[in-house]
Amino acid sequence: MKPIIWKATKWPAIEYFTLQNKGQGMVASGSINGVKDQIPFCIRYKVELTADWRITTFHIREESIQSKELILTSDLEGHWFDKDNNQIELFDNCLDIDISLTPFTNTLPIKRLQFDNKESKVLDILYIKLPEFELQKVQQRYTRITQHEYLYENISTDFSAKIPYDEFYLVKNYPGIFERITY
Repeated sequence: MKPIIWKATKWPAIEYFTLQNKGQGMVASGSINGVKDQIPFCIRYKVELTADWRITTFHIREESIQSKELILTSDLEGHWFDKDNNQIELFDNCLDIDISLTPFTNTLPIKRLQFDNKESKVLDILYIKLPEFELQKVQQRYTRITQHEYLYENISTDFSAKIPYDEFYLVKNYPGIFERITY
């Protein structure tokens, strides 16, 4: 699969994204550069996935004067562990993550779960607000509208968006927030 370029439309930023098949699973990587709330950032992330789209590990690093880094590992049963293998009970039952600066993570529950037409599912999500590196548990609902379009709803904030996906179920555009640059 060729790389994907997304640009943010609510703040100046661009992401270079790749998804690589690694035999028993996949690795999604992104590099995001931009400015949000007057804070410049250069953030790189890597999400390691099983073949059935469950997250084993994710690593987020901000490259700046004061670098920040976050590495969490999952037991694939909804439990998360820090780099020292301490369980973070606050995020129990979160199988998926949502990284605020990329549309990629909206692909994770769509690929991991099977949705019938018009079916909705409410999920506990580990939300990572960047560039602040603030973590919280939120509830999100995904509803399949058509084969390649889902309604996303953040139950905690009442935000919603109809998100179109491509043939690989990667986000095409995230209305009002991200646009894919085609080449």
